[in-house]
Amino acid sequence: MTGKALSQERRSLSASVAPRPRLGVILSQFPRHDEAFLLRDLQALSAGYPDLVIFSLRPCRDKVIHAQAKRLQPQTVYAPFVFSWKVWASHAWFLRQRPAAYFSALGWILSRTFTHPIVLVKTLFLFPKTVHFARLAQEEGITLMHAGWATYPATSAWITRRLTGIPFTVAGHAHDLYTANPALREKLSAARFVVTCTEENKRFLDRLTQGSAHVHVSYHGVDLLRFLAVPKPVDGPCRILIVGSLLPCKGLETLIEGCRILKSRGLPFHCTLAGGGPLEKKLRALITRYSLLEYVEITGSITQEAVVDLYQKAHVFVLPLVSKIHWGIPNVVIEALATKTPVVCCDLPSMRELVIHKETGWIIPESNPDAVAGAVEMLWKEPVLRERLSEAGLARVTELFSLELTGAKLRALFAQAMSR
Repeated sequence: MTGKALSQERRSLSASVAPRPRLGVILSQFPRHDEAFLLRDLQALSAGYPDLVIFSLRPCRDKVIHAQAKRLQPQTVYAPFVFSWKVWASHAWFLRQRPAAYFSALGWILSRTFTHPIVLVKTLFLFPKTVHFARLAQEEGITLMHAGWATYPATSAWITRRLTGIPFTVAGHAHDLYTANPALREKLSAARFVVTCTEENKRFLDRLTQGSAHVHVSYHGVDLLRFLAVPKPVDGPCRILIVGSLLPCKGLETLIEGCRILKSRGLPFHCTLAGGGPLEKKLRALITRYSLLEYVEITGSITQEAVVDLYQKAHVFVLPLVSKIHWGIPNVVIEALATKTPVVCCDLPSMRELVIHKETGWIIPESNPDAVAGAVEMLWKEPVLRERLSEAGLARVTELFSLELTGAKLRALFAQAMSR
């Protein structure tokens, strides 16, 4: 546990004085370089709750840590080793003081996850850490616990409420809502409120919970002062960009195939894959096979500061995503439009809340390298169209996705919940 950020002074308020609202946030891992959108939400919340405590179920093993995350690390608590005496001291405390609640929480896990063996094992593994965090939350005077994901963090928040009575809220984003998640409806219904990042998600959750959960939409915001739109380079080749972890859902092979077609057509271009991940070796082999080493580069994991510079220099942002393993509004699309970089992407139900074909971006069919190449070539050869799309995209982001606006809405939701 890193206790640097935690107050050394224990709050011993008298029974006649209500405790000062204090927010706890529980995450699977903090920080994570590929969860910059959550980091910005945390920044917004910390502006209203500067003494918030982040509970991280796993240690951070990322080699790249964003500057904003480093500033929040002193406020982050990591669970000790599962067999640590501190962990089991917390278990002993609840077994003495609240045995019924302790065994009820354990029984809830078993009854809800026994048909999902992988989820069962992972949940049982996090149970000791959650019990320890519940005890720490009590000691630190946490009055509301927020789960950053609807999967294991929400399960931990539910267990914490069962053990301590501390109410909780849940954020749901993408895979945590649409893939296997036992007791999802139960967790959402028990939350003081649920916040999600698209109107499409809200419609899904309203149907799922049949109105038993209070679901609010709060888009992930982008700092328009950091992701600043600046004039694009006028010399050199067409600069193509994609940002994100190198995962199957991004459609990266389709992009590289599209680059092969662009090369065959003689279009001057340079494509940057900004990110690292499990597909890196395979993608590098594909780049070599197509003789694209001079045209396509992979940066590996990089900081948000470096990513901003890439956006500002890019002429076209391309995301040929795979819809069956992709949900929500990709945050990289929001970032690209904030820098006035025209976007070429595939469709998703929620994508239409931001990207409207031929108005704020360009929609192409999935798994279609020819469509990728055609869209890039057209936008490169028609600068007036690029400018029109980028202006409209920035206007849409400014209207709905500015961090100043989304952060204020998020803080208002928590202020209302914590005043109850």
